[in-house]
Amino acid sequence: MQDGVRFATTEEELRASYQLRYKVYVECMGRLKDKGDHELKELRDSHDDNARAVIAIKDGQAIGTLRLFWGGDKPFTPAMIEAYHLSSFLEKLEQKQICIVERLMVDEKYRGSSATLRMYKEVMHFVLDNHIEAVLLDCEPHHLNSYLKLGFRPFTKTYSYPGIGLVIPMVLISGDYEHLQSVGSPFALLTSEKDLDHCLYVNELLDIISDNKNVVSETAWDHADFIRQIYADKHLWEDGNPKIFDGLSDDEIGRVIEKSHIIECKEGDHIIETNNAAKTMFVVISGMVEVYRSKDQLAVIAQGGVIGEVAFFLQRSRSASIIAATHDVRLLSLDEPSMSRLLKFEPVLANKILTNLCRVLCSRLIGGVETSDLRSN
Repeated sequence: MQDGVRFATTEEELRASYQLRYKVYVECMGRLKDKGDHELKELRDSHDDNARAVIAIKDGQAIGTLRLFWGGDKPFTPAMIEAYHLSSFLEKLEQKQICIVERLMVDEKYRGSSATLRMYKEVMHFVLDNHIEAVLLDCEPHHLNSYLKLGFRPFTKTYSYPGIGLVIPMVLISGDYEHLQSVGSPFALLTSEKDLDHCLYVNELLDIISDNKNVVSETAWDHADFIRQIYADKHLWEDGNPKIFDGLSDDEIGRVIEKSHIIECKEGDHIIETNNAAKTMFVVISGMVEVYRSKDQLAVIAQGGVIGEVAFFLQRSRSASIIAATHDVRLLSLDEPSMSRLLKFEPVLANKILTNLCRVLCSRLIGGVETSDLRSN
């Protein structure tokens, strides 16, 4: 196959896309094993018959791929309309003005390369050529900052994606050139405001997403206001139990929570799913969560607790599922790259964080509402 990034048009290219999905999702991440073809080593489903695939080729091998659904190819199914919360958009737009992107993946050896951006550049050219006004996707928490930088925004409640865990529905309004510029999106370089004259519903689409309060991002809020959101429940920080931010100044807390997010969940949401490769740490700032391995409950973690820390520090996949046990769960999602830089380059602050985490885990060992299986995250 010829090197480059393009929409797959041949059987060979499509097969390479399905095989890369299998390699990344099934073999590397342990996901969707029940859906993979283990003989052909392909991951595909019936939805692929109505989808387009973008593929990145290097040295004759697929190193990246994604799947795109466009309403101009075939009407969205009722299941897709529900899953991607399309109803409010379809009140303003025709289906041909909407596309959905999913199953983006890059071979492990090429993560951090330009492959992802080049694939999204191909998508954006498609969006512009076909006068698409809304691009939708589901984002895992550890990718949230990357998609915000591209110009996507959360617009509705989070939910659990089977086999993956918590995801955040996001939308890019292609005609909102001012927003693309303000976040430094590379998509703003592909076009000009004049080229977007065909986008007639920008204000209406902004109204649809304006009431979203399910995800609060540190980068989009005044720092003091974001801190107040974390400390909204005074009892959480005054109950005498060890906390990750104990003894930290406001400035130090600010460095820890850089580029982090507060995410609301509803009861039953799978926040962390067994075998997921993501390594984000979360602080439970309200509500309670339960830890399960298979069907066995290992722990109940109350507000103030930390989840996901073992996968972060050991750089291993999740070994248990963590599920929201109450309707009022709010999580502080700590940005993984920011935390890694802090631990590497700020030893004094890192020592405080690690000491606090040790105290939190020791408290978990000796009782309260939490049990003592420290491998649960």
